[in-house]
Amino acid sequence: MLSPVSASTDLPADPPAPPEPVLQVSTLSPFAFPAFRTIWIANLFANLGTWAQSVAAAWIITTQQSSPLMVAMIQVAAALPLVALSIVTGVVADNHDRRKVMLLGMLLELTGGVFITLLAFAGLLHPITLIASVFCIAIGSAIVTPAWQAAVGEQVPKAHVGSAVLLNSVNFNVARAVGPAIGGLLLGAMGAPWVFLLNCVCYGGLVWAIWRWKRDVPARRLPPEGLFEGVVAALRYTQHSTVTRIVMLRSFAFGLSASALWALLPLLAHEHEGGNALLYGYMLGALGVGAILGSAVVRRVQAAWGAGGLISGAATLLAVCLLILGLTGTLWLAFPALLLAGGCWIGVLATYNTTVQMLVPDWVKARSLALYQTAIFGGLAAGSFMWGHFAGTMGVSGALAAAGIMLGITVALLYRSRLPEHVDAQSLARADSAEPALAQAGFNTQHGSVLVAVEYLIAHEKLGDLIKTARPLRLLRLRNGAQQWQLFRDLEREGVWREVFLVESWMQYLRMIDRMTLADKMVLDQVRALHGGEAPPVVSRNISYLAMNAAQGFSLRRRPDPP
Repeated sequence: MLSPVSASTDLPADPPAPPEPVLQVSTLSPFAFPAFRTIWIANLFANLGTWAQSVAAAWIITTQQSSPLMVAMIQVAAALPLVALSIVTGVVADNHDRRKVMLLGMLLELTGGVFITLLAFAGLLHPITLIASVFCIAIGSAIVTPAWQAAVGEQVPKAHVGSAVLLNSVNFNVARAVGPAIGGLLLGAMGAPWVFLLNCVCYGGLVWAIWRWKRDVPARRLPPEGLFEGVVAALRYTQHSTVTRIVMLRSFAFGLSASALWALLPLLAHEHEGGNALLYGYMLGALGVGAILGSAVVRRVQAAWGAGGLISGAATLLAVCLLILGLTGTLWLAFPALLLAGGCWIGVLATYNTTVQMLVPDWVKARSLALYQTAIFGGLAAGSFMWGHFAGTMGVSGALAAAGIMLGITVALLYRSRLPEHVDAQSLARADSAEPALAQAGFNTQHGSVLVAVEYLIAHEKLGDLIKTARPLRLLRLRNGAQQWQLFRDLEREGVWREVFLVESWMQYLRMIDRMTLADKMVLDQVRALHGGEAPPVVSRNISYLAMNAAQGFSLRRRPDPP
């Protein structure tokens, strides 16, 4: 309400509050956010314990005269649950509180760690029970991993997600550099049971940090998806998403060859003259130090070469490192090769992870990350088994050299499958859209297909533009939930075109609308800009008779109200 100017009202206005400074994106900028900082520190100690335990576990199997295949089975047992369960746990993470999902999986992992510790102190830990225990812990990891990866965006703003992913990779590799040395020293001084106990204590600290993490849970406008429904939605999205398809293909091929490094490293250390647990720890430490050094240049290399160029270059260098490890027995060459291999490893995996984080919308992010994890760990599991078998027939050195040759070949074959570069993260934010007014009682929202037709009036001179926009429009509809899509020309009415798509149910149609991002809306706006009618395009929605609630006697079509 306006008031007249007077001596009491004609006062100088308070100066506007200065805007809050915008934090510049850098490699270390995520540490400015308390939630990320606390969880990162706790995760560092948890990773230290995990890597210390891995030294003890691998050395127990190696020193008990187990076959190369049995040694490699540690990697298989750790990776198999991630391959088999990640997509299902990704559905859970996309539809429920990710913090609670993480806590559930972490408690399962901690229980498995306590069980291994008790077996070790009782003297009952041997290769078979160790592999079985690692497999059970990996089930908990399969629950945690998709939720953990997707929750990075809940700890830092969107612009800092790429740096947060890189810092998490650095965290892992700092622990890989230091943890094996701790494990080797503790293993030699006190024995394997105390290494396993250290891991339990460290991992308990991470559980505490996640328990204390408080944040606003995003509101959900629709009920959670069922497991089968969510898996189908993720597979449909992947089928029509270039990003996820290329990442899965290239990461599987990379893991299949690069797995030889991790599967055969204990045997490489054991076969060396004077090889012991300490040497194996030093080798793992060299990989970790290389990864830390590599993380300092990842952002600059990616800016210069692009994501695809960085991945191809790093994978090629890693292939050379595998050849060096396989063809030489001197540590003066092996350790520089391990340093370089660690930098290449973090460059490849951090780029894959960041690509999915930045180019996939939130509604399917955990599932897309789960599919990526399934591909990379599937390659690691299959490769570990394969190279373990080959090491038994052609020796450790021969298997490492063969893995290097295979990795070089796959890089050459997949070089043309370039990854798209990062786009503005804001374009993947959910676009506000009202739910259709036809969502009323009278039919079953879970059953019966929905046929949607959008009628456009297109001038002849704009026909070429319509054809160009048809492909992104088709991919948009199919990614978000449509089963079929077509664009038809009306032969009886000049200039009339109909976009027709079929959705499984009314609930799935509502999910399609809820999944709309700003980038999707831009595609729709481009198509609607070609529409030449004075009124907006006519949209008709048709419900299958199978959705009818016959007991209530509703007809399929809405009858107009009587005059």
